[in-house]
Amino acid sequence: MSRYRLSTLLALFTAFCMFSAPAAAQCQDLKQFIKEETAGAEKYVDIFSFRHDHRADSVLMLVKETTEKGHLPKRWLFLHRDNANSEDLCLHGRGEEFGQHDDLHENGSANNFGPPGSGFPLCVTSTAQLQASEALRDWANRELGHSIILYTASKETSGFQFVIADDRDWIIGEDRNDQQQSCYFDRGTDVLMRFNITVIKP
Repeated sequence: MSRYRLSTLLALFTAFCMFSAPAAAQCQDLKQFIKEETAGAEKYVDIFSFRHDHRADSVLMLVKETTEKGHLPKRWLFLHRDNANSEDLCLHGRGEEFGQHDDLHENGSANNFGPPGSGFPLCVTSTAQLQASEALRDWANRELGHSIILYTASKETSGFQFVIADDRDWIIGEDRNDQQQSCYFDRGTDVLMRFNITVIKP
């Protein structure tokens, strides 16, 4: 092998390692995420665990600096279990914008969405008449009935919508900013909510 080809392969390998390392470091167990996120001024987290068979494969983490009412979280993280055989969750999004949409479960949307193989489209693209996030949200809200609807947004990563019905059925949608699309992410029938969790270092 020529010296040129060897040096080129080494450079490519080094670049691959540098690119891969941060992604691998973003997967860990939930307790470690909580420990890291409460190490600064924000000492409290609210956790929404979206579960299948009592196992949380998706988690919305809201990080707060106070437990007093009337204060929005400082930031959010969305975690998902990429490997069904692992206990670790992986970071799929994070940002600072968080809020709640009004329940409009009686909307007249005719759209339907679902996972691959369902026969329904996975994603919808924004048009001049309708934002993709609104189209997906209208479907999920209509599908589940009366619900609370939480949303997150970020300039750096996808945002997410969490539609949680009164009976705790849920649907998660992903807002892909770079593609002007919103996509079905997951749905289930079991969500566990825990508030004001704290891990304060001595």
